[in-house]
Amino acid sequence: MSRVETKGSLSPSEQEHALAITVHLSSADDGSKRRFGFGVLAEDLRQHWRVYLLGICASFGGLLFGWDTGLIGGVLNMPAFQRDFGLANDPSKLAALKGNIVSVLQAGCFFGAASSFYLPHRFGRRNAMFISAGVFLVGSVIQTVCRLGSQSAASALYQLYVGRVIGGIGVGLASSVVPMYLSECAPRSIRGRLAGMYQLLIVTGICLAYFVNYGMVQSYPDKNSKAMWQVPFALQCLPGFLFVVTLCLQPESPRWLVERGRHEEAQRSLARINRAPLDDPSVVGILREIQADLQGKAGLSIRQQFRMAFSDRITTYRVFIGALLMFFQQLTGTNSINYYSPQIFKSLGITGQSGGLLATGVYGIVKIITTALFMAVAIEQLGRKWCLIIGGIVQVFCLLWVAIYQAVRPSGLPVDGVAYLTIAMIYLFVVGYGLGWSSVTWAVSAEVAPNQLRALAMSAATMNQWFWNFVIALITPRALEHIKFGTFILFGVVTSFAVLWAAFLLPESSGITLELMHRIFEGNLVKRSVDDLSPKKRRAFREQLMREVGGTADGGAVQELERTKSTSKDDDVVIKTATSSDGGR
Repeated sequence: MSRVETKGSLSPSEQEHALAITVHLSSADDGSKRRFGFGVLAEDLRQHWRVYLLGICASFGGLLFGWDTGLIGGVLNMPAFQRDFGLANDPSKLAALKGNIVSVLQAGCFFGAASSFYLPHRFGRRNAMFISAGVFLVGSVIQTVCRLGSQSAASALYQLYVGRVIGGIGVGLASSVVPMYLSECAPRSIRGRLAGMYQLLIVTGICLAYFVNYGMVQSYPDKNSKAMWQVPFALQCLPGFLFVVTLCLQPESPRWLVERGRHEEAQRSLARINRAPLDDPSVVGILREIQADLQGKAGLSIRQQFRMAFSDRITTYRVFIGALLMFFQQLTGTNSINYYSPQIFKSLGITGQSGGLLATGVYGIVKIITTALFMAVAIEQLGRKWCLIIGGIVQVFCLLWVAIYQAVRPSGLPVDGVAYLTIAMIYLFVVGYGLGWSSVTWAVSAEVAPNQLRALAMSAATMNQWFWNFVIALITPRALEHIKFGTFILFGVVTSFAVLWAAFLLPESSGITLELMHRIFEGNLVKRSVDDLSPKKRRAFREQLMREVGGTADGGAVQELERTKSTSKDDDVVIKTATSSDGGR
């Protein structure tokens, strides 16, 4: 293949473009073909079972996220919890306290996500995940031991806040490092599916927590016992322990090892991930590609990374596109339902604590099934754009239906056919979310970022995700109390803008190597995004791209490099040719 070294002042996008010609045409074909059906999934599982196992183990970090998200809504409505923490009976004050208890976790998550800009680079992706699990376990223990002995309700409430902030730091760190780790280890043909696995474990954690709460309400004999809320808090330690144990079985990211100059360890890691000998051509090819990609870019200071992030329009958009995706994800209102689903179902006519928790548990099951199904058959085959667009349209329809129902129908009336249909819309909402704004946001955030700025981009994305998660957690109980149906109108309007943005300002990133990702952002962004709505035009663009990069022998590569060189000033592009195979990460 052709290896390229760059000197001078090429922008990050131009540097990546020069390095992208090292990708052999034959290896690119595998990721660019559109493949359909469960047979393809079975084939991928046989071929990449070790990578999928790695994805499951790393994605236990999502279980931390999901468990804490699903836990708190049911616990807040338990009379024993409200008594032990001195929560007020006044509806307005109670709504404010509920918002505070939920949102302090997101505050911790924000700072945990911020730490992901440093910790994964200093200690490695794997060790950063160990740190996140340890911090989460400490926070879980602090929450569980509240109200021991003669501790006052006010003191216990402050202890709960501290425990949730500490636990949130662990969750926030994991939410940034896990997708980063997965994107650096996954073959591009299953990259979206592997990133979706993280979201699948999030929704699994949410559902498990829902049913733990339901089981306590239904089965625990003493409804006034502190154990009613202590058991759910204690059980959240379980995903933390699972995360630690499974991480012991996984290798470090080969990209980070190369970045630290540990090339032999990186080669062993690649061989283990790909189930191949150390001297296998695919292992050697991938290692050389990573080495070439990081040449001159490893060890950049924070100041250098920020300067690089704002060096040109394409790079800036790619760095912060994940943050925009996370903003839209949160403003679809999905976490409003996750955190306050019992309260929302009660407003739709489902009365009784156990009834609300059961409806919430079914909601969690629907979320798991739809996320798993669409992760398996849609995210790679249908593409990222259409998943976001179709899923968003379904969510808008459901949100506006619920808003109209609450606007025209007074609360407290018996549940009739229309009420049941409205409850069904909550479940249909999560079907749309599972198709689009659930797992796709994590996949796109990690893959469109420039390789050397991925940690910065993922840190920005997850910080933004947790900031808006914090806002949603804080305002939702107040909004449901005061503006009622207007809450769903707000989410529906923002989701409509998200659909338009995905259609007109987001190019399709599936089937593109990480080294070629900058090409889909070149030129007229709106035209490229609209063209990608057509499978025929999208396929034609990828075929043209592969011809330009692969060319015939080295002639096409030289021509492509000359095009890059002619668009920059004072740059010297030196071509060195070496023959090897690569695996096309």
